[in-house]
Amino acid sequence: MADVLVLGAGILGLSCAITLQERGHRVQIWTRDDPLQTTSAVAAAIWLPYLAEPRARVLGWSATTFATLLRQAEDPASGVRSVRTIEVYDHSDPEVWWLSAVPSARRLPADEVPAPFHSAIELTVPLCDTTRYLPWLVARFAAAGGRIERREVHQLDETPAGHVTVNCTGLGARTLCQDTSVRPVRGQVLKLRGVRLDHAWIDDTTENPIYMLPRIDDLVVGGTAQRDSENLREDPADTARILADAHRRFPQLRGAHVTAVAVGLRPYRDAIRLEPEVLPSGRRVVHNYGHGGSGFTLAWGCADEVAQILDSTAG
Repeated sequence: MADVLVLGAGILGLSCAITLQERGHRVQIWTRDDPLQTTSAVAAAIWLPYLAEPRARVLGWSATTFATLLRQAEDPASGVRSVRTIEVYDHSDPEVWWLSAVPSARRLPADEVPAPFHSAIELTVPLCDTTRYLPWLVARFAAAGGRIERREVHQLDETPAGHVTVNCTGLGARTLCQDTSVRPVRGQVLKLRGVRLDHAWIDDTTENPIYMLPRIDDLVVGGTAQRDSENLREDPADTARILADAHRRFPQLRGAHVTAVAVGLRPYRDAIRLEPEVLPSGRRVVHNYGHGGSGFTLAWGCADEVAQILDSTAG
């Protein structure tokens, strides 16, 4: 059993903290932001690998997370549920490299592919309603004796001696680890009420992704993928384009009203950093950041690997 300090209370931090608790470790979380104010709270939070490398590791992490989310969906309070999803492509033979992780996936026959697209896949995947899921995870962590402290860390050596630190700081790793390879990819989404879709829709054939995700109480519509933008304010031009894209594909959405606009910065890195490090001070760190737009897709698989690293290096 180890004393563990997790830095960050987004989906990566919470999943690591809970997984380590379940393995008998004493865990606390330090976070600059309240869990409901993190980038994870803004995320569309559908299971789908996006802006995450390397593929070989991502495939394993995503398959583990898929199975974990399905188990969690058995509790209605979690806010996780399976949704039928259509993803469309602008060419006839797309390389869907992660398809083996989804048991229900099928390629649509040509006569079922919506115009003007050339191919599509239908799959059923977990969708996390972050307004429910993140509080559910926080409550689960607290019920097992975990403590969350609002505290910003500027250097890894500020962490308590004798603790193993798990670094889930996302974009904050740029300064905390002097890792300039971590880059923001700006995402803006709208939350709509007053209409329903019976399935999720994903179109990544344009410069900015177009997606519509039916949550329990609203519809999340996006989006943007603006690399190196750190603008956390609503961009009215993006709002207008997102609505126009949604209305063009699903005219019935014209009857909806926008209840909120949210912006988050995805922490993209050419390769996710998940590895141990021993600092010159002797402190042990396990890094777990750079998941791009796949935090909810990879969280539980990555948490499992973090726990394996910690257990294998204990002592």
